[in-house]
Amino acid sequence: MVGPLNALLSHQAWADAVFFYAWSASGLLEDEDLRTRTDHMVSTQEAFLQVLKGEAVVFPERPLPGFQDLKARCELGHQVLKALGRGLDDASLAKPVRIPWFPDPPCVIPVSDALLQVCLHSQHHRGQCMARLRALGAAPKNVDYIVWLWKRKPEPRW
Repeated sequence: MVGPLNALLSHQAWADAVFFYAWSASGLLEDEDLRTRTDHMVSTQEAFLQVLKGEAVVFPERPLPGFQDLKARCELGHQVLKALGRGLDDASLAKPVRIPWFPDPPCVIPVSDALLQVCLHSQHHRGQCMARLRALGAAPKNVDYIVWLWKRKPEPRW
């Protein structure tokens, strides 16, 4: 499980970087829908990282961030995920974690499922954002997993 999960985390970092490149090139940096969805995506990644590091989850109240802030937070999150991924083994992946925003009944899942959720949640919202770019006349990018494999698993270029 360690290998495929690390591959998904690496793909996610690359795909997020490609999304930010496409968004930057679109001239739509102030689009409220893109900023809102991306903030949700990045904030959720940050919340899962807090859970995985054993920290209290904090959803800070703040104004809707701009493009540069979102990009910087996303890149930092991927740096932390990459470091976390290097330390994964079967025992650490099986360790249970509690997802506090699902309190009743408590949501207790293995670390492997928490990391999988991070990847799948981001994929969902990144797809919405790419569709939004297309709807506004911009040029979205294909960030399918198979494209990443075909390109020989490139590192993200932020």
